[in-house]
Amino acid sequence: MAGAPAEDLKYPGRLIAVEGLDGSGKSTQVYLIKRWLEQQGLRVFFSKWNSSILVKSATRKGKNRALLTPTTFSLIHATDFADRYERQLVPLLRAGYIVLCDRYIYTAFARDTVRGCPPDWVREIYDFATVPDLIFFFKADLETSLDRITQNRTQLSYFESGMDLRLSSDIQESFRIFQSRILEQYLAMSTEFDFTIIDANRLVEEQQSLLRKIIASRINLDDFQG
Repeated sequence: MAGAPAEDLKYPGRLIAVEGLDGSGKSTQVYLIKRWLEQQGLRVFFSKWNSSILVKSATRKGKNRALLTPTTFSLIHATDFADRYERQLVPLLRAGYIVLCDRYIYTAFARDTVRGCPPDWVREIYDFATVPDLIFFFKADLETSLDRITQNRTQLSYFESGMDLRLSSDIQESFRIFQSRILEQYLAMSTEFDFTIIDANRLVEEQQSLLRKIIASRINLDDFQG
């Protein structure tokens, strides 16, 4: 089980995480939140899942050579997260920043479990991580997510479609099966971790307006002037 929220740990900073299926639009929304906070002159930092320079090259090589089992896949992502957590997230929370995370430990809880890793084992790996002060889950229909991805790319990613699990020889069908199983995991976690669920099928502007209202009501933004 993860630790306490940043506020309870007496960190002056606040941690906001966004979660959702691939193609849910969460990355667009968190980018707009970052811009909104920056335009107010607030101290803000953005971190993305699987982005540690230390680990990223190893992950890429493993994927390209099809060397990753579900367990090694899980451990590499956990290593990436731990590196970013210790080098970036905690120091900036202590320094009084609003830290925005495009995916957090709940991504691992959902994906790794669907790939066959024991849920309790996955959670124990991340038990050092503080719980975010706000967790937004962008709930989008599977077909909406798929349409958004295919509009912006020529093909689906092998791993985001769960092709390594051999769910279907058709990559779009594999995407539907894999992502639907991940969605089940997210929904099962939503009450436990107090997710704030956002209807990701709504217009971008409507979602963004709602996010700003929620953040402003839960966090005293004046405390984070640069």
